[in-house]
Amino acid sequence: MKFGIFSLPTYYEEADGSVNDFYQRILTLLEEAEERGFDYAWANEHHFHPYGGMIPFPPVLLSAVAARTKRIRLGTSVTLPPLYHPLHVAEAYAMLDQISGGRLDFGVGRGFVAFDYATFGVPLEEAQERLLESLEVILGCWQNRPFSHHGKYVNFDDVSVLPAPIQKPHPPVWMACTSNPEGFAYAGRHGFNLLTVVHVFPMEKLAGLIKLYRDAAAEAGHDPAKLQVSTHYQVLCSESREQAVSQGIQAIKRYGELNSAARQQGSATLIGRRDRDNPEELIEGGRVCLGRPDDCVAVLKRAQETLGVDEVDCTFYFGGIDYATAQRSYELFATEVMPKLR
Repeated sequence: MKFGIFSLPTYYEEADGSVNDFYQRILTLLEEAEERGFDYAWANEHHFHPYGGMIPFPPVLLSAVAARTKRIRLGTSVTLPPLYHPLHVAEAYAMLDQISGGRLDFGVGRGFVAFDYATFGVPLEEAQERLLESLEVILGCWQNRPFSHHGKYVNFDDVSVLPAPIQKPHPPVWMACTSNPEGFAYAGRHGFNLLTVVHVFPMEKLAGLIKLYRDAAAEAGHDPAKLQVSTHYQVLCSESREQAVSQGIQAIKRYGELNSAARQQGSATLIGRRDRDNPEELIEGGRVCLGRPDDCVAVLKRAQETLGVDEVDCTFYFGGIDYATAQRSYELFATEVMPKLR
């Protein structure tokens, strides 16, 4: 199993202090991930809200991480191509791949906040089509110079995107899939790696969707063993199980409230439905990772056996958890959990 640190920052001014202090903590956590033996540093794109909105454009943050590190992979989990012209996305992330020495993992999705689409003037009903066309353009211009495209949303001739990414034929592509079976099948048919979120459904249901992904990959001629599957965990690891569970439940509740507020801002329209089960059910179902190191090992072994995941990306600093607690959790996880699952 590989491990990533995941940054979707939930910002609470009263707990997190100034925005600049908050950024420095995030950068420190991502930089230390390399020293602690993590394989990936993931950043998630959100806009206009304390739920994730402190990372509105991941390549800016990841370029700073690239300058502070040498080995760790730098991933987007995810970036939102439907909100941009795809050539802009292709340029930005090719530049990041160059700056980092070929360490980019390119994760894409359509997101789930309708307000973002309304604000940027992108029709919500076009989100999925725009995502797929944008990905076609990005991969096309990364591999061909010049490149032309005539599609439903984007048209251009003989454009050479500069720079080209270092990685050939292009950086690894990950597709975020949460609930739509066709999305899982599409990712498999196209040979993309898979990003999932374990807290949304009972693990057995997610296992069925991942099987659909692998079956679709095999039917399309891809070797499922060469594709990677990752899922996201919120983690609070502590010497005290009671403390981890108590603080973790409060953080999960606050995180869920902020998530709901972001999804409902400015509109009653929701992309999908993501009401969380209560924290106790999430703990019982192995869908969050709270407790002593041995508890965390057991949770992730269950995910490995049930889902067949190759990688887990972990959030330690979320839901108003104080920074010192997040750092200690992070340290314990790296020294007491990860070595037992390598």
